[in-house]
Amino acid sequence: MTPELKQQILDGDLDAYGDVVREYQGMVLGYTLKRLGDWTQAEEVVQLTFIRAYQKLDEFRPEEEFGVWLCVTAKYMILTELEKKRREARNKDNYQTALEIEIGDSLCDGIELEEEGEDVALLKHCLSKLQNEAASVIELRYFEKQSCKEIAESKDRSVTWVTSTLSRARQTLKKCLEQQLASPSPLISL
Repeated sequence: MTPELKQQILDGDLDAYGDVVREYQGMVLGYTLKRLGDWTQAEEVVQLTFIRAYQKLDEFRPEEEFGVWLCVTAKYMILTELEKKRREARNKDNYQTALEIEIGDSLCDGIELEEEGEDVALLKHCLSKLQNEAASVIELRYFEKQSCKEIAESKDRSVTWVTSTLSRARQTLKKCLEQQLASPSPLISL
């Protein structure tokens, strides 16, 4: 780019800048596409590069190669876009985790046990028939009143695992309780 062309563009000649964009856009697109591997994202970065180049044109020194200057500008635009995508992915993951915790806690709520009584004794009998992990989760949730999130953290598991384990354990307990209550002589009298 000559000093005269630069000045012409700085003076507001958008047609002159349009000519520059058409001349260099293929090169910049190839550069960004090679680094990003995604055509749509590369085109977006190229547009952002030419906008930034126009905004910073007064910083361009005519003794430099304009194509190289554009590629350096594109490099920083690529880094900015990649960081933006990483941030969006982290936010999405954080939102997903928070949503799982909220849903898990709401699924865990609803069953509260009284500490005394024959019903609890019958339930404890049925609990003894559960696998250790499921019995432990039931015990933590309903007898120790821990949230699903707390249980997940203490067991180094996901909230989804806790809620699934609780759901399966409740189904097993329900069947056991129904059998015990339907039996003419339950193991534990009520």
